Amino acid sequence: MSERDARELSFAAAALLAQGRKVDRLSCGITAAAIAAIAIVPALAPQPPWTSIAFAVAAVLAGLAETYLAIRVGFDAQLFRRLARTEGFASMDAALEQLGLLPAAKRGRPVEARVAGAMRLLRCQVLALAAQVLSVLAGALMALSAG
Repeated sequence: MSERDARELSFAAAALLAQGRKVDRLSCGITAAAIAAIAIVPALAPQPPWTSIAFAVAAVLAGLAETYLAIRVGFDAQLFRRLARTEGFASMDAALEQLGLLPAAKRGRPVEARVAGAMRLLRCQVLALAAQVLSVLAGALMALSAG
């Protein structure tokens, strides 16, 4: 792949990975609502709906996983943005290795492999959000059917 093509791919990857911020914002709101439900529902219900609370806990755990992935995706977006403006990976790989963020065996990988790895992280982030949404919906359905 030419240097110009590698830069264009890096720029496109950075732009796509930046969309992970929107996923994270939605997830943060759902996590906050689930935490509120865990705190409030037992106090309001005469008999706490433990199944619904379990789904709320699952939503919080999925939200924590999503937050971790959002940090990784955001970091990758910044790296690809930088790569789109510079030449080569050698100095960035050295810095990442020094920080303990890149194993020596992964130094010098082609940009396509790097983008593929970053896209896997973004897909996992979206899947964590989907798990969170499904947990909230299942908890709400359980609460409605119990009431």
